[in-house]
Amino acid sequence: MNKELLIIILVCGVILLSVFGLFLFVNEKQKVSEEVTPQKLKQEYLKFKEKYLRKRNQGYDLREATLWIKKARKEYFAGNYEKAKEYLEKAFSALEEVEKMDFSPPEIPEKYWEITEKPNTYIEKIPTVRDFVPIGVTYYLDENNILRYIPGYPWQQSCFIFVAIGKSKEGDTLFYQGRLPFEGGFAPRININGKYLRKVPVFKGGMYYYEKGIEGYPYPTVLVKGTKGYKEILSYDEKNQIWYHAIIPPDENGLKIKIVAKALGVPFWMGPQEGPYIIHGAYSGIKDVDAWGGFWVVGKFEGTVKFPYKEEKEFSGYFIFDRATHLAYYAQQKYQGGYYREIICPARGGVVEFSCLVIFDDNFIITLCDSKNPTPVNFPKFQHQGRINYIFNESYVFNNFVLKSFGEKLQPSSFELKGDFEQGSVDLKGRVIEYWPPKGWGRVKGTWWDPKGKRTWGRAFILWEGEIKFKGKTIKVKEAIGIGEFTRFKGS
Repeated sequence: MNKELLIIILVCGVILLSVFGLFLFVNEKQKVSEEVTPQKLKQEYLKFKEKYLRKRNQGYDLREATLWIKKARKEYFAGNYEKAKEYLEKAFSALEEVEKMDFSPPEIPEKYWEITEKPNTYIEKIPTVRDFVPIGVTYYLDENNILRYIPGYPWQQSCFIFVAIGKSKEGDTLFYQGRLPFEGGFAPRININGKYLRKVPVFKGGMYYYEKGIEGYPYPTVLVKGTKGYKEILSYDEKNQIWYHAIIPPDENGLKIKIVAKALGVPFWMGPQEGPYIIHGAYSGIKDVDAWGGFWVVGKFEGTVKFPYKEEKEFSGYFIFDRATHLAYYAQQKYQGGYYREIICPARGGVVEFSCLVIFDDNFIITLCDSKNPTPVNFPKFQHQGRINYIFNESYVFNNFVLKSFGEKLQPSSFELKGDFEQGSVDLKGRVIEYWPPKGWGRVKGTWWDPKGKRTWGRAFILWEGEIKFKGKTIKVKEAIGIGEFTRFKGS
């Protein structure tokens, strides 16, 4: 091999090595530049957020983009940056394909349960057995005395809820909620002297109906069965306006509750079972509203509570019985022309935003419902109605009121109720003494119109004070006990 050829080979080798080294350097530099780092993800997220907010303010449907960005954030905080990047890219892609949301009201069903924008508290009818168990209107009686919904309508819930607040002669306090579930399950809530009984039976639907009574009660009775052989009943003596409620144990050593409740004054009507109903609130998961009918009755009760292997205690006080039926109003259109398969209907979510409460005092009982429309949709007017009952044995419509909440938006700590009725006025302030759930109202993120909004549901026991003026006299109110059920919504 001559010298010149050797030099050429060496030069070519050096060039090849240099090129290869340069390739490795560039490739490594490119890898470094493509490496997913928290800093880069943060920068991309800020770009996404800016674009997201702009689209939201323009009224676009961002539910899919919100879903992907939630997944991206979850992976980011778990340290899975590659996966976070993948989901972030999908969130960006979803933003490119969004469409403007339709905030026009849905189509009104052609054949449907009607709603009204006027209060139904002007109804003064005493509930009949048919109002209690509306066979032929809402239900039909199937084999073995089981109640079932009449098909063809989007029924949501049937409430058979009994709440009692009282004391024993020894000064023990009782907060009680029993519920006979038409569907699903429920464990009664029993609180004595501030402590909840933990080991309680769970009752489940279906619901049985006995027109001539059962379990020793000779009146029309509904019954559900529970774990370990327990039974729960509600029985109605229409003639004497007496409601019987009981939890019946399988033997004498079990939990036993027996209540006799006398209705007082005029019932609080959400609507006759055959309609028209009032709007309870908006569904959080779909563009529709919850309409409800039925009634509440209030009054005084006497009863006994016997814990397992313990002595029986007698209690007396106030009660409210909630006998309501709920319906998805606009979804009725999809049920026209035959049986509609519920499985193809999107999840409706919770109902927002409502306040339903009762205030008990020796001189009066106030019941009211007040709802606000938190959506951008121009739905029909939501419920706003009340009644002041049993005030010196008289009863009045109380629709002209204002209920204000104070404290945290999603879980108020106090309230103010002001208004007037035919023969007087109300000026009360209430403070929450206990919440249900005890640890606070659970927060749920996201609604169909605001993916980052938050909503809550819960109950509260409230002490009220102030004054009521009636026919020129002033009733001083001090520590009147009340209970309310609430939902709240806070936009993003």
